[in-house]
Amino acid sequence: MLWLFISFLSCANVTSVPIAQQAKLEPVRLTALHYQLLDAAITVDTLVSDPALFHNFKPLNATQSTLRTSEHQALWLLVKLTNTLPEPWEAILSYHFLPADRVSFYQLATDLPTAVHLGDTGSDLPFVERALPFLSFSQPITLAQGEQGTYLVRLQDAALLGTELTVASLHALLVAQQQQMLLASMIHGALILLIVLALCRAWQQKQPALFFLASFYVAFSLILGTLNGLAFNLLWPLNPEINPVILYIGVGLALVLLTLFHRVSMPIPISRYAAYLNTFCLFLALALLFSPLYANGKLKLTLLFICITIVLAISVIQAIFTSLTSHVRYSSRFSLLSALATLNLLLVQTRYLSHKVYWLDMGLLILLCSSAMVLLAIPKRTVTR
Repeated sequence: MLWLFISFLSCANVTSVPIAQQAKLEPVRLTALHYQLLDAAITVDTLVSDPALFHNFKPLNATQSTLRTSEHQALWLLVKLTNTLPEPWEAILSYHFLPADRVSFYQLATDLPTAVHLGDTGSDLPFVERALPFLSFSQPITLAQGEQGTYLVRLQDAALLGTELTVASLHALLVAQQQQMLLASMIHGALILLIVLALCRAWQQKQPALFFLASFYVAFSLILGTLNGLAFNLLWPLNPEINPVILYIGVGLALVLLTLFHRVSMPIPISRYAAYLNTFCLFLALALLFSPLYANGKLKLTLLFICITIVLAISVIQAIFTSLTSHVRYSSRFSLLSALATLNLLLVQTRYLSHKVYWLDMGLLILLCSSAMVLLAIPKRTVTR
């Protein structure tokens, strides 16, 4: 047993991170992380009691913001924290990739190679069961003066996992959450105004295309609420079974409505090749919309990337071509709206994959405001096409 304990300590050669003072002011992203992908059946007791297995932890590169996984794998993150404050340190360890199915926190014991289970959370568990009612997956930790703690975070998802961990005091985390909620509220408020404006213009102009555009922004709002956690918190806090499928349904529905908007706003008669491309986009969007009925996690994620890439690329190309070649009144404005809506959807997906790029939220707000300005530029009088 003594040999096992000495071997265990020699394997845990992770550099300490003296960040206690910084974490009192703002959330600090942990960079000295180690990771490994293991079979989901391996428990924490098996991991920490086997020095050879525990030694397989590798440093996490800054470029590895996301990692592909399967339902049969679990991602383990390991980090060491040292309390450099002259008093006990009560902090919050947070994981920020909200689509994760299961998140478990452990602290390694100092006397024996064992781990103490701190808590479980994740999108597979009801929101009301979280240790802290935050949008991120957070776990309180306590370190005595001068104490060094080693923490393990077990993550599981059927397709993709982020690797961002932060530590902060409760006050700093509350301030950060309030700022995040404020920006999210501004974006959703802009979306509501954009939906109302599109419906008003559709009614005034008798333009069916604008009804599809308004419906697109409704689906877009659902996507945003799913990715930032607000939908789980406000709409279905007791029904986590909705979480694994709602993103694919939301994106598929948004692509269907975007394709229909572009189809209806194109000049009449529609060219044969434009109709073929539009029908192909509609088929891809419907395949993504119904993917939860027939696809597993990896296939759904692959289909998500393929559909977004192809449908948005074709939408932008057709919008530019229509704007340059059509003499139909307001065709250029409808094409610009299509391109802006496309960029909105592309931007929010980029934000979802690159979760540390917070400036993308402000870019999204600017695009929504630009869309509103284009809608306002369409006169109120009825237009005959």
